[in-house]
Amino acid sequence: MTGLIQPDIIILMLKKLLAVFALFIVSLLFPTPAWAGITPPVTAVTQTPSSPNGTDGWYVSPVEFKLNSTDLESGVKEINYSIDGAAWQKVTFNDSANLAPNPSFETAGQTTSGAASWEAGPIDPEGSYAQDLTNYAPNFSTASARITATGGLWHGINHKTAPAATFPYQNMSASAWVKTQNVTGTAYFNVYALDAAGGSQLIATSLPVSGTAQWTRITLNFVVTKADTTGVYMDAGLSGPGTAWFDAVTLDSSTSAAATTVTVASDSKNHTFEYYAVDNVGNVEAHSCVTPKKNCIEFKLDQTPPGNWHDSGATRGFFGSSHELWVYTYVKDLTSGLSVFTDKYQYHTENNPGFGRFTNLLGCNSPWLTDQWVPLISPPFTNGVEEAFLLTPKTDFCNSNWKICKIVRFYAKDMAGNSDTKDFCINGPWIRLRGKGVVRANSYIDMLAEGAGDNTDDLVEISSSNIDFFTSSKDWYVRNVPTSGYYNYDPLWDISGDKTQITNGNLTASTGIYYVNGNFEIKNSTIPANYSTATFNQIVFINGDLTISNNVGVSASSTALFIVKGSVNVKKSVTDLAVAVFADGDFHTAYDASEGETTQTLVLHGLYSADKFEFQRTLQGTGNDTTPSEDFIYEPKYLIGLNSFFGNYSVTWKSIE
Repeated sequence: MTGLIQPDIIILMLKKLLAVFALFIVSLLFPTPAWAGITPPVTAVTQTPSSPNGTDGWYVSPVEFKLNSTDLESGVKEINYSIDGAAWQKVTFNDSANLAPNPSFETAGQTTSGAASWEAGPIDPEGSYAQDLTNYAPNFSTASARITATGGLWHGINHKTAPAATFPYQNMSASAWVKTQNVTGTAYFNVYALDAAGGSQLIATSLPVSGTAQWTRITLNFVVTKADTTGVYMDAGLSGPGTAWFDAVTLDSSTSAAATTVTVASDSKNHTFEYYAVDNVGNVEAHSCVTPKKNCIEFKLDQTPPGNWHDSGATRGFFGSSHELWVYTYVKDLTSGLSVFTDKYQYHTENNPGFGRFTNLLGCNSPWLTDQWVPLISPPFTNGVEEAFLLTPKTDFCNSNWKICKIVRFYAKDMAGNSDTKDFCINGPWIRLRGKGVVRANSYIDMLAEGAGDNTDDLVEISSSNIDFFTSSKDWYVRNVPTSGYYNYDPLWDISGDKTQITNGNLTASTGIYYVNGNFEIKNSTIPANYSTATFNQIVFINGDLTISNNVGVSASSTALFIVKGSVNVKKSVTDLAVAVFADGDFHTAYDASEGETTQTLVLHGLYSADKFEFQRTLQGTGNDTTPSEDFIYEPKYLIGLNSFFGNYSVTWKSIE
């Protein structure tokens, strides 16, 4: 009925009022100490790995720090940390004032436990209890509670006579420092909810500690699930024989214990990790990374093996056959540096499967030793250098059929213990890029061979740290940049304008946006006669694979961009492309070439992007020495000529010479 309060609502309101009244009575009977807070918090750190897991004091995996802060008075307000002197990071906590009485057991009492406000139970001949003034948790002097049991199921101490006032369904936290000796069962603590009539109910249990363990902090987050709760208390002890010490107990109304986890994962020879806590009345934990050090951990981390292999090649002597060579390369390690006397090599020829060595390095008729290594004869260098020149002894590669790779596998190790191998194909194919643009890889750049000169005059940008057998004459390298997203077929289709379908199977020499549903082949019969001379700007969407079977290009005043949903397959007979190609799939530069088959250089003018480039060309004989197998020439006209097709994008040109 409108305007009347229903009886069940009245009953619910009365129950709530009674619960609040009962809580008020309990708080009067068992008041919680009001701590002024004159002692700063204490932070314990657990480090994983706990000690260097590499060599020479280096870590070779990310280092994790778990910070657990304790304040026995006003409670922890915040934990602060800084990595390598960077800006301080803050983790805050609320309602963390400690509600546990006599939390560090410093005050003795005429109780069965020997500590004020804590009683032992049950009392039996198999358990003994005492305040221990000689054994206590670090930074929490000068006492702890000791429990020794010779048997029985449970021996513990609790503060049921001095509970912490609380409400039903309150989020709370508890913790305790525990040390054990010869505990055959487990040591832990329980949390009980107490009602106004004195009845109690178990509502939470902490993780256990067993055996013999040094001081360990165990924490517990819980919810007060008893509907008529007026207070809570902790019962700390052990089950089974052994001795357990408890110290620095906390009980509060925070939603979580004062703890946080930080992971350092970047390579550096000078890492510092500094931390401290602040309590709710402003006491600050001491910390410093200068002498005397406090709450500061210094360490060095190197997860990256040697790399950035460059300036490789092979030389012939005045005597012996033309296939007896010294092979060389440079290698870098920019963090821990390179380790002396660990570098070695093995090699592969078509005479034997896999890698290894001949017993006689200059005799291909000697026994083949599978997977065996040979020490290098590199010039001396000192431990920890960032770059070293690696040189093999003179080695016979059995014949001069250089169109089939003879491969040397170099091995290098750094001071942290990371190692890497790098295969180098003697007289193998390599690529060149010109035009002063940008070469970018969303992972790393790793070539099998290296030309006599630099591969590019562009800026080189990668999302990892290694650029192997690929150098820029500008010496511009940007490493470890975030992996960038890029526009592929679908989003480019969505942002482009009106499109005309190609239905006759032929390209058109006119401005516009065109599309093909399905696979498409560029060949002599599909290229208009005036395609290379007319003036136009066009985009062609290929909703499938693109096969290029004929040389194709446009004039200097024209642009043609092919956006391919699938892969791009270039025929081995094609030698010149003067268009732009973006492919969602892979770009094959000679899809129909056989293993070891000789091809000609493929010259590509324009812009090219693909998920992965498969460079498949090998030049005749030793032609790879000075001539690239794929030669890219960047043409910035595409940024201007196609700008209007994709909206109002602008290009700003600046000289950085």
